[in-house]
Amino acid sequence: MPNVERKFKVPAVWLVAPLTAAFSIYLMASLPWVTWLRFGIWMLVGLIIYFAYGRYHSVLNVQK
Repeated sequence: MPNVERKFKVPAVWLVAPLTAAFSIYLMASLPWVTWLRFGIWMLVGLIIYFAYGRYHSVLNVQK
């Protein structure tokens, strides 16, 4: 709904958005490698569960 009045607008969005992204990348880069390892393992577990569930519960999975 593009015509709805917005109560809050980000000031200087073209400055705030890139600075926020850069700061987030900086914070992520400063994490220890153990954190990234844990993140990767949990991401892999989540993807396995996601795709396993989708494979057996898909409406396109027609068993004859």
